[in-house]
Amino acid sequence: MGVYTREQLLDSGIGRSGIDRRVRSGTLVRLLPCVYADRDPSYYELCVAVTVWRGDAVLSHLSAAWLWGMLDTTPTQVHATLPRNTRVSGPDWLTLHRRSVDTAEARGLPVVPAAQCFVDAAATMSGTPLEQIVDRSVGTVVSWREAVDHCERSAGMTGVREVRRQLRQCCPGTLSEPERMVARALTARGIRMEINAWVGRYLCDLVDNCARVIVEIDGREFHSDSRTFDNDRTRQNSLVLDDWLVLRFSAATVYRDIERVADQIAAVVRRRRKSRGV
Repeated sequence: MGVYTREQLLDSGIGRSGIDRRVRSGTLVRLLPCVYADRDPSYYELCVAVTVWRGDAVLSHLSAAWLWGMLDTTPTQVHATLPRNTRVSGPDWLTLHRRSVDTAEARGLPVVPAAQCFVDAAATMSGTPLEQIVDRSVGTVVSWREAVDHCERSAGMTGVREVRRQLRQCCPGTLSEPERMVARALTARGIRMEINAWVGRYLCDLVDNCARVIVEIDGREFHSDSRTFDNDRTRQNSLVLDDWLVLRFSAATVYRDIERVADQIAAVVRRRRKSRGV
């Protein structure tokens, strides 16, 4: 693993002076009291070091979210939670929290349950980063019902109110950030469309069956070659002939003007629903 306690190093025959020499030379790095690692430890090894240092430490907040697979990027800080009455401090790369927590396991390490990661994240971040964690993880890492039940059990904890709001507005199942942005913006306007739903033999990005509206978000690969272009025209013609209205937006347009895109889609869906008597 590359993480060692002082006792392990001594048992291996290195000796106290040998440990000191290796630390001075940079062969070993002292991470925490009596905990060492090989040169340039990874983020995972830093997480291991915390649990080796303190047997009562539970990895939490963004560290737990990373271990649960909720994040695309690696956090810059390791977060761990200790019992309330603990009086210790850590180095600059370690943020310590103190409270009572339940313990689960992810990637072989003690972590807070996945649903608690939502609450921790909501207490420390907002906006798109928080939305991405919830949308990415609901239905994959943790079920919607499990997250709701956890909020009920944790009523009063900082972040719970925001998690409840996120769960009401979440759009799990999107396959790209532009799709997620459009789905979220439409939900905020009271329009919920099915995400990555089948219409006949075609998988479509966003679908409203009542209005018979399909929304497609085209990435850079849309015009990548003539065969892709021709197949897409065949697909669109088939849907239009079956009385579907297909709205297309480029990913660049979504990033540049999400509000205008969402307003246009919402207006079309409402008008089509009304004309169809839905």
